[in-house]
Amino acid sequence: MSKKISICTLGCRVNAYESLAIADSARALGLEVVKWGERADFAVVNSCALTVLAQAKTRREIRVFARANPDSPIAVTGCYAQTSPEEAAKLPNVLVVAGNSKKAEVVGMLISADSAKVDVSPAGGKHGASLSLSSEGFIDERVSLKIQDGCDNCCSYCIIPRARGRPRSRGFDEIMADARSLVSRGAREITLTGINLTKFSSQERGIVGVIDALDALPGLLRVRLGSVEPQDMPAEALLERAADPSHKLQPHFHVSAQSLCDRVLSAMRRRNAASEFLGFVARAKSVCPDISIGADIICAHPFERDCDYLETKAAMLSSGLSYAHVFAFSPRPGTPAFSMSAETPDPLTRRRRSDDLRAAAAGMRRAFMESQIGKTRPVLLENMLPDGRYMARTDNYIQVCVSGMGKGLKNTPALARLEAVGDSGKMLASAVRA
Repeated sequence: MSKKISICTLGCRVNAYESLAIADSARALGLEVVKWGERADFAVVNSCALTVLAQAKTRREIRVFARANPDSPIAVTGCYAQTSPEEAAKLPNVLVVAGNSKKAEVVGMLISADSAKVDVSPAGGKHGASLSLSSEGFIDERVSLKIQDGCDNCCSYCIIPRARGRPRSRGFDEIMADARSLVSRGAREITLTGINLTKFSSQERGIVGVIDALDALPGLLRVRLGSVEPQDMPAEALLERAADPSHKLQPHFHVSAQSLCDRVLSAMRRRNAASEFLGFVARAKSVCPDISIGADIICAHPFERDCDYLETKAAMLSSGLSYAHVFAFSPRPGTPAFSMSAETPDPLTRRRRSDDLRAAAAGMRRAFMESQIGKTRPVLLENMLPDGRYMARTDNYIQVCVSGMGKGLKNTPALARLEAVGDSGKMLASAVRA
């Protein structure tokens, strides 16, 4: 009987892609991959270090697995392993700590290790280049496809350049081989992802060229982009495609804004002004009125005053954003912002500001959904609920419950009329016969 391995994925879409490749490598070594939480002979925790809370969640998942599987060794990889290897090595059942450059080898390292091993090379170089997907194993969900790694923006609050190294891009042929593999395995929607996606550049073509190549890929229904930087993206080319119903690029973008106050953006060492982001949102709405635009916002960064936070809040509410992911500043050792602790708002202020911005973001999200009531949107059906409805996602990234569909339609396209915002925060919709 094959031994079992379980893989826990924490953090970003890049980790999601890399965990899929790690799972493929485990199957190639004869292991059975089981869901996280099931009993297993081995475990790989693909960790995150973006925030203090992300690191705490990584440690918690390791301890939970160790309690349930006291004789099963664990390999820790990802950004927490890269930035805090000694700390990771002390956690229960951890036998292998492998940096980001060792993800392609982590399963082999784990199953062959007879003593504790820490292998963390400096971030950068060809790290991740050998991670690729097999053509085996059915996929019936939306998936991420990594095309880029690393970042050199060096924002004051961010540990990720230390964890991932300088920007580097995968080759076009390698990307398309993975895309064809994903489609052959059942994927119908692909999200292109990277640590700094708009830094993507290959000798063959840029990110728009990759999008157009995916648009021509038989069997693929939808293309999305992961988080993009406002100052680097080819905005007009992307908007032209997102506004074209015949193009597979969906009318939805998530932009890394971080703040909408120039004074705070300067303290963050960001390379964009608030006006660049707000200008993109306005332009997007003029080209494609129903487009969904989301943003990441960090509040209570060092030197942020109440008036700065209120400036960001006012700009959020007036911008036309569809939603926002709000984070309270998380001091990270090894980042410039960590040395600004004397200028960091106190914990109570951080909580107050983040709670207020999250409430504002929830209102924006509801307002966007209400603006779509009565409209018919294309959806991709996901899981069927016990009551016969399907969970689905519209082209402009609204999660909906669709009624009036038959059985066995998971992962198929449909049209749905959006009727109301449900108590759960999802929209209620009914199927429209084409």
